[in-house]
Amino acid sequence: MKKYLILTTILALLATPLLAHDANYPHSRGQAQQQIPQGHFMKQGPEGKGQHIGFPFWMAEELGLTEGQIDKIDGFQDDSRKVAIDLKADINKLQIDEKNALEDENYKEARKVIDQIYLKKATLAKELITVKENISSVLTEDQKNMIKALHKMKPQCPPAKHQKLGK
Repeated sequence: MKKYLILTTILALLATPLLAHDANYPHSRGQAQQQIPQGHFMKQGPEGKGQHIGFPFWMAEELGLTEGQIDKIDGFQDDSRKVAIDLKADINKLQIDEKNALEDENYKEARKVIDQIYLKKATLAKELITVKENISSVLTEDQKNMIKALHKMKPQCPPAKHQKLGK
């Protein structure tokens, strides 16, 4: 009888977090609620599209972007994301090839693969420059100056603590 009581108690303790599901929790399965950022509502997709590559869309209202500018910038970012996804996938595949070549002690092949990896990484870095260039071509000089001013106002991170330890 004691075994069943102890077993039931343990199962109840393990099952409690599963049963304590809060319907208002934003990351619950099937009920994910997307937070709408303050500022201009860009074509936000499930991944918060437009927030992490090239252009900070939270500035759209402050900059006075037109719908045409927004659409062009969004298109540039979509194209850049597609290229970046392909390049990152290629890099990951090449890293597997590099690992296999090193395990087989085929150092000549490993060097070739490393060269290919870094060519892909260079292409990825250049793609980020290209998307910034494309976005810049859509903005007016006043908008470009306003972006620079807004970036300067953004608070900088405090210095690392380990720098103080050396003194």
